[in-house]
This record gives sequence, C-alpha cells and structure tokens, in this order.
Amino acid sequence: MADFEIIDAHTHLARTPEEERNWWLLPGRRACDRYGAPEKAVEYMKREGISKMVVLTLIPRQDRGPLVEKAKLASLPEKQRREQEKKIGEQVAPKMREMNEWGCELSKRFPQMVSFSCISPDLGGAQEIVKEVELRASQGAKGIKLHPGMFCFFPDDEVMFPAYEKCQELGLPVLADSATWPTPHVLTVFPSPVALTVQYDVIDYGEPKRWARVASTFPRLSIVLAHLGAAWWDERVELAQKYPNIYFDTSQGFSAPDRIPHSPHRGLAEADVPRIFRKIGTDRILFGTDFPALEPQPQIEQLIRMPLTDEEKRMILAENAKRVLRL
Repeated sequence: MADFEIIDAHTHLARTPEEERNWWLLPGRRACDRYGAPEKAVEYMKREGISKMVVLTLIPRQDRGPLVEKAKLASLPEKQRREQEKKIGEQVAPKMREMNEWGCELSKRFPQMVSFSCISPDLGGAQEIVKEVELRASQGAKGIKLHPGMFCFFPDDEVMFPAYEKCQELGLPVLADSATWPTPHVLTVFPSPVALTVQYDVIDYGEPKRWARVASTFPRLSIVLAHLGAAWWDERVELAQKYPNIYFDTSQGFSAPDRIPHSPHRGLAEADVPRIFRKIGTDRILFGTDFPALEPQPQIEQLIRMPLTDEEKRMILAENAKRVLRL
C-alpha cells in the first residue's frame, strides 16, 4: 500500500485542555484521548502522520449563548430583528476577534498549523469585516472561515461582498460550513459530538446553492464548501459543474456500515463517493475531518480503502490542499 502525505484541511482547536473539555462534550472520552489543545494536537499529528492541519477559528461552544439567541430572531419584524442582532453582535465580535488573534499566534508557534480566521456580519458591517480580513492576513492568517449556520447569515448577503472582494485581492481562500445546522444530516460516530437539539425552526443558512452568486461575482475567489457527504451533495455536484472556483472538503466522512448516519437518506454513501468525486473532479476535493470532534483515523482509512487510484488519493489527501489553500 502506498504511503500518503496527509493534510487535514478542516480542524478546530481549543486554547487549553479545560476549554477543550467544555467545548466538545464527548461522553466517555478520557483525558488521555483528548488532543484538541495545541501541544496535544502536535502529538496527534506525529502519531497519525499528518503533516499540516488547517485550524479554523470559531467561538467555543460555551461562549455561543448569544448566537443561540440570535437564531430565534428570524420571525421578528425586520427593524426589531436588526436592533437585536446589533446588540448580539456587540457581544459576539470581541470573542471572534480574540479567537482570530489566538489563531494567528498559534500558527507562529506551530508552523504545521495553518490559521484561518472567522468572520461574520456580527463584526459590525461591511467595513469592519474587511478590516478584520486585512488585519488577520497581516498577522499570518492564510484564509477565512465562515459558518453561516452558527452565525445566522446567508453567504450571499451583500454585506459580505466587500470581504469576498478583499479575499480575492489578497489571494485568501474561503472555507465555509455548508451542512445543515444545528442538527447536521451527516455521518458521524454515535453519540454525535456536533448535533444540537433545538426547539425553534431551523433555517438552512449554509445551503450550497447560496454560494452560486458569490462564485460568479468573484471568479478568482477560491471557495471550499465543507462536508461534501452531508445533505445537498447533489447540489454540490451542480455547483461544481458551473463554477470552477468552488471546491469541497470531506470532513465528517461518508455513510458506511461502520459510520452511523443521523439521516441516511440525505447522506452520501461511501459506495457512491468515487463516482461523485470524479463528476466534481478529484482535483477539487480536499481531505478534512472536523478534528477533534471527530477522529481523523477512521476518515483516513475510509478514503484510502475507496477504489480510487493512488494518484487520486495523493491529490485528495494533500496535493489539492497545497494548491487550493496555497500551503
């Protein structure tokens, strides 16, 4: 069997072991099995043969209370909703900036960890979002992370367009969550470390079709849509055929007998993956995992056992990330 370089293009890290324990509430996970803080993540990378991790900064779970409240505002009259969103943004923005600064410092301490900084309208409007992009790029961020579902915005909202233009100008790729949120119809181990039960109607902010106008308006902007195996994988194929600047990552894996689906009728089955990869183009697929919520090893094994050529596996596991993310 060929030995492949592995770049994990989709990870999230905590700043400390304590923050990790409070962020990923994984029943039964022992302290010795937690690798979500930087020093332990380096150990894990060595053990599993991972040469680089792309670290996507997000607000830790324990600090997302305001975002949970924001998700309940959709039914309010527009003026009232805007007023409430502004108040919530004033709580969210400082934490987002704090995590972005930490991510940039992290990549200086550990060059094998590539920092992508998070942005959203919560930063205070188009100009403030652009300022954050410029600042973090100057501090070493190699790309931008978006999570439309978590932050309750549509990626084709024009408030984001100046930031996309700046990313295109600076050559910064954008990696965005594009699965359902907060209850993702994806494949994962059980119990789900990412699923969240809520009592309000879910709006699919991150649905892939929302990226069509962005991709056409900014044709030199590299857009990586995460979670290819989640709901709407058929939409992703259509997008790929229309927009050559859209790419995908494999984070969270694909439906298989050893991976328990939340919603099997919406997940992409492992048996169909090679066909879908080739319809999209294997040069447009990046390996990612969602570490540490999900372990890389089962996802590495799943990809390597697929009936793909060694060259296709080499591209997906590392070479595409080097090219698309400019690593």
